[in-house]
Amino acid sequence: MMVRLFIALLLPNEIKKALEDLIIDLKPRVKGVRWVGADNIHLTLKFIGETSEEKIGPISQVLEKAAAGRKPLTVALDRMGGFPNLKNPRVIWVGLSGVEPAAEMAGLLNRQLKPLGFEPEKRPFSAHLTLGRIKFPIDASPLAAYAEQLNFATEPVILDRIALVKSTLTPGGPIYEKLEQKILK
Repeated sequence: MMVRLFIALLLPNEIKKALEDLIIDLKPRVKGVRWVGADNIHLTLKFIGETSEEKIGPISQVLEKAAAGRKPLTVALDRMGGFPNLKNPRVIWVGLSGVEPAAEMAGLLNRQLKPLGFEPEKRPFSAHLTLGRIKFPIDASPLAAYAEQLNFATEPVILDRIALVKSTLTPGGPIYEKLEQKILK
């Protein structure tokens, strides 16, 4: 049986609440966005994709190695952006500062998962928290203007949990299930 997997750093409740408040503020400004539920927002280190259930064990071992000896990350929300850009976004995101250790972990996961048949990411690691996705072109000028004046004055936050997550796609949005979780110490 096939499962859809990714490895991510999980967010503490105070960041989820700040992002939920931001989404509530954005909803009336921009139409045509499928917003992510605050409980589903995470910092993806490695999207694995569809794979057989038999590989969950070996992937969990890679997760354990990646977490071993790693200290928690101290990050802060620092900007809002879009892929490919905020003028014509397909994805709306919030960026983070202090993510160099996350980039190192992402690189390590790429290297350690390659022998299991998972190709490394071709694009450089981009630490972001996805707030919403857009299927069809929209007028994003209100979003771009809002992002320019937005002030992220959040206190630094500790990210200390890394998880292997199963993602089940449904018409109402993805359902995430943590299959393995490690605490960074």
